[in-house]
Amino acid sequence: MKTELQKIISEFQEKVAEANELLKKYLDTDEPHKWGPPIEQAGILGGKHKYFFHGVGCTVHISKNDIVDFDYGADGRIDDFDAWRLYGFISARRGKYPHVHESDIDEWLKDAIQANEVKKSESREYGNLYYLVKHT
Repeated sequence: MKTELQKIISEFQEKVAEANELLKKYLDTDEPHKWGPPIEQAGILGGKHKYFFHGVGCTVHISKNDIVDFDYGADGRIDDFDAWRLYGFISARRGKYPHVHESDIDEWLKDAIQANEVKKSESREYGNLYYLVKHT
């Protein structure tokens, strides 16, 4: 897998995990992916972290300049990604990824799929999501 793509995916997954922990802590739930009453669709966590649930995902403002938008996978999985979210993630981090373009993400992801390093979700509901293939 292209080293740059691996780095982006890893950083994205770390931020998603951090955001999900904020949701768990401040919404007092182990399953934020099952949001609904009494959990509001949008709000502020701990008085400083904005969040907004959308469809099967959520946008969380970890800090003023650190925002992550992600979808939950089947059973609340948070290790998934797609090209659009990865590109959105690096777009907010242009200083760190000044030369990476959307077409790069698309190409690298296609290459990783062909190399069996990344696979698409088999679920119809989550069919646009990808996961790293774990080789044993």
